[in-house]
Amino acid sequence: MKFKTTLMLALVFVIGVAGVMLLNKQDKKKDEEKKIEEKLFNVDKNKISEIYLEPSGIHVVKDSSEWKIVAPIKTEGEKSSIDAIVNMFNWAKTERVVSSDPNDYPQFGLKPPKGTMIIVHDGASDTLFIGDKSPTGSFIFARKSGSPDVFLTTTSLQSSVEKKLFDLRNKRVLGFEKKEVKSIDFKNRNGFFSLEKDGSKWKLAKPIKLNADASQVNKIVNRLLSARVKEYVDENPKNVGKYGLAKPAATVELFLGENRAKKTLLIGKKHDGKYYARDDSRKPVFLVDSSFVNVMIPNFTKLRNKKLADFVSSAVDSLQIEISNTTIACKKDTANQWFIKQPVQRKAKNWKITPIASAVANLKAEGFVSDAPKSLARYGLAKPQVIGRLYSKGKLLSEILVGKKHGDKQVYLKTGDSKSVYLVKDSILKELKINLKEISEEPKKVQKKTDASSGK
Repeated sequence: MKFKTTLMLALVFVIGVAGVMLLNKQDKKKDEEKKIEEKLFNVDKNKISEIYLEPSGIHVVKDSSEWKIVAPIKTEGEKSSIDAIVNMFNWAKTERVVSSDPNDYPQFGLKPPKGTMIIVHDGASDTLFIGDKSPTGSFIFARKSGSPDVFLTTTSLQSSVEKKLFDLRNKRVLGFEKKEVKSIDFKNRNGFFSLEKDGSKWKLAKPIKLNADASQVNKIVNRLLSARVKEYVDENPKNVGKYGLAKPAATVELFLGENRAKKTLLIGKKHDGKYYARDDSRKPVFLVDSSFVNVMIPNFTKLRNKKLADFVSSAVDSLQIEISNTTIACKKDTANQWFIKQPVQRKAKNWKITPIASAVANLKAEGFVSDAPKSLARYGLAKPQVIGRLYSKGKLLSEILVGKKHGDKQVYLKTGDSKSVYLVKDSILKELKINLKEISEEPKKVQKKTDASSGK
């Protein structure tokens, strides 16, 4: 009897659980149906292929994964801006129906409507008519085609319908992929400069062959990549000369990919604090801001590499410093302890030697004196104050020659692998002018045993 009672209770429990689950499922289904009913349109955003906006007359069409503007002009669309309109249909909903009487349309700004949006999807189309804002300003009044209902919905719909051509068109100054850039040519008031990418490094090819300042070149490429048009001035110019673009003040040419496809930016006259410019592959003339133009007009000094050594300081395991006809040579052992090898042999103070490698590895030119000096004597480099050589496993990493002082805080300097004379901070002298006594570890004194300590 007890067993039957337990069985009955278990059965009741199972039926109860099943009932609760069924009710939950039904409630969930009702919630989903309610959400679908509340949505502006039950449409998959990925299926939207066209959008019409009135009164602007804008018509955009999806071409594969890209958006194209086909009216009022034909041009590329700004993907992020158009996608923002499309994404709105994921969350926008009808908040509340306020009227179903067509006679009430005028009081809601719907006769005539303030704006219209038509979306084309799956071979069908839907139309939204946009009216006034609600008295609180939190919503707008709207209506769908095929229904008399006036409802409240998000103000994002109004801002989407009111988009202008400039808002939705592609505003990139020059379209390219950064990874595709293989070389860059600059022509401006400072001269002609050509740069080539060598692996991850940039090199100047013209006017002379030198290492380029990678940080400066990347700054230019990144700025060019992110730059946006401030205003379109002329969609189909008959005479680019009036904008200073027939003979540009500056030209930037990018060569892309293995086939060296060329993208050219022309920069013309200044106008109200901005500059006329044009992508040579497109017709429109547009304006760009002056700060962008300043970056696009580099000089030779800005483009060339200011770093005078190319090694990691931790790789240095031996060095030589020549001062006043004396050579001090030091070598590091496998435990990273420095030892003086010349002119005496003794343990060195690590904290005195290690900064030398760091100072040379981080050495930067503050000025470029000459790339083909007729005489080194005038700079004190025929008989340098100091010569420093740094090695790794017997290989020379860097040789620097320090000449006379220039002013209060600079010295002339050249490297062993270049003819060029540079100006650097005179702090390099403080690191290189080492004193044998100062860098040496004092040898440990052996204490002699006294008679008392020996027990005698």
